[in-house]
Amino acid sequence: MKNLSVNWLTEHLVDLEYKQFILLAYLDEVHQEFNHKRLYPVLSDLIEHYRNLKAFKSNAQQLYNSFKGEITAFDLENFRVLYQKVVSNDSIMLEIEQIIDFSLPQFEKHLKNGKEIYEYTEHHLKMEEIGLTPLNKNAGYILIEYFKTRETQVYTYELSVIENAQTLSRGIYTKYFKSFTRGFFTTPETIKIELIKENQALPNPATFFFTTEIEIPFESTYFPIAKRMLLRAISK
Repeated sequence: MKNLSVNWLTEHLVDLEYKQFILLAYLDEVHQEFNHKRLYPVLSDLIEHYRNLKAFKSNAQQLYNSFKGEITAFDLENFRVLYQKVVSNDSIMLEIEQIIDFSLPQFEKHLKNGKEIYEYTEHHLKMEEIGLTPLNKNAGYILIEYFKTRETQVYTYELSVIENAQTLSRGIYTKYFKSFTRGFFTTPETIKIELIKENQALPNPATFFFTTEIEIPFESTYFPIAKRMLLRAISK
């Protein structure tokens, strides 16, 4: 689907009707993705736009009152506003305020829909830790079985620290390793034993097994939510 520019609010023509057209076209594509239960990267993108809009609304009036100049350009990515003190910009600020007041409820409606799909999916995912629990869970394996298949996909995972200007957060990096066909003698436990034989650098790797009873897109919904469940469990 076509992405919405991070500076969509202020780039090109600052006009309520024009921005409504741009936003509703984007949200119609979001709606189509959610109808097919495809959450990512659409949901993350939607959250980012919503937070940017809220932050802009809270900061713009304070900046406007401080500078009392004509807005010449915006940089929403870094929340900077550039001003040229020449004439009053009341009309531009009013137009932007109307665009924001129209847009926020639209984002909230679609975020609510995305959240419901996320919660429904998470409720129907089962996560199980396989074998003995190692002291270090920062690296290991994810075993994941898709709806009504006999294949177990194996991914390596590694936790990482993500640093930005304000906070430190944890992320998870995954890489496809191999697949196993499930059978009477091929279980999550035997798969873990086989993985240990193949990689003796991890004598007792943290190993997590995911299953689901519902049919959902793997790349855009199932796997991203499984990774978030794992990250939350390890970070506790």
